[in-house]
Amino acid sequence: MKKVFLLMFLTVGFLFGNSLSEIQKNGVIRIGVLGDEPPFSSYEDGMLTGFDIDFAKRIVRDIVGKNGKIEFVEITAHNRIEMLQKNQVDMVIAEFIIDSDREKLVDFSMPYFAVNTGLLTNKKDHYNSVSQLRGKTVLVEGDTEAERDLKKMGLNIKTCNDMFHCYNELKAGRGDAFAGANLIVLAYPIIDKKLEVNVSGIGTASYYAIGIQKGNADLLNALNQELINLSKEGFFKKVFEDTLNPFYKGTADKKYFLLDDIYRIFG
Repeated sequence: MKKVFLLMFLTVGFLFGNSLSEIQKNGVIRIGVLGDEPPFSSYEDGMLTGFDIDFAKRIVRDIVGKNGKIEFVEITAHNRIEMLQKNQVDMVIAEFIIDSDREKLVDFSMPYFAVNTGLLTNKKDHYNSVSQLRGKTVLVEGDTEAERDLKKMGLNIKTCNDMFHCYNELKAGRGDAFAGANLIVLAYPIIDKKLEVNVSGIGTASYYAIGIQKGNADLLNALNQELINLSKEGFFKKVFEDTLNPFYKGTADKKYFLLDDIYRIFG
């Protein structure tokens, strides 16, 4: 019986996330990020860089302390929730879109960016509207907001394991377009000049937020207050102008992404 109780105790301890006070006491926070999703996260000389990384560092400085340390953990879009539930990370900053199904499994902070679905196509095909893709094959990562948007539009879709797979399928001619969050697909023409995004604001707006383990109320409250403070400070506007806009070469219209007007309700 004692062995069973000990096993149950260890299992519960493993599943429950670290509280804010525990993180502050230890001085270390584990943050899940995507490994190769520029301009949000990517490796340069073996070090992670990008918006998500700078964002994480600022959050840790403010809620853990100047001496707080970050342990970045590389995750994927498919294991984000599992990593939180198993207490392998304390939070996820990885283009994590809020939706009702995910909200049953993890808690989300207030949103910090808005995104719509965009369509990546070959320049030679001259696609300028959704109607031109009827009867064509549109590649999309499975179980995403983009997939749901395309289904509502009645388009013929082919799912991919991840965005890089979708990109490769498009390049190989096994699809006529690749649909995904506009902040993501807009990055591909910067790298590959044979591609373009002429349709970048379709579907229902979705929102990026920070994900944490469900029920970790103190950490969630601290993150929400931090987002309010950063918005008041102009952090997101500055990041857009200094980092995102230069990367996207002016193709990412800030009206689609910044949420400062919403944050104004907090004074």
